Amino acid sequence: MEFKDIHIGMKCGSKKGSGTVTWIDGSTRTIYMADTENNNSFEVDFDEIIEDPQAHNREDRYY
Repeated sequence: MEFKDIHIGMKCGSKKGSGTVTWIDGSTRTIYMADTENNNSFEVDFDEIIEDPQAHNREDRYY
């Protein structure tokens, strides 16, 4: 995934958790996200984004 592919409203997974992109800082390549579970905001570096087409909540389980 390229940095230019990230957009507001996109669901992403990261090493810090899954969330919805709320703001993007192009100068520092920082992505601000809202947690999908409790809407708390957190920030991640672009390099921390997991290149997985499916962003899962912590509750999701595979059977």
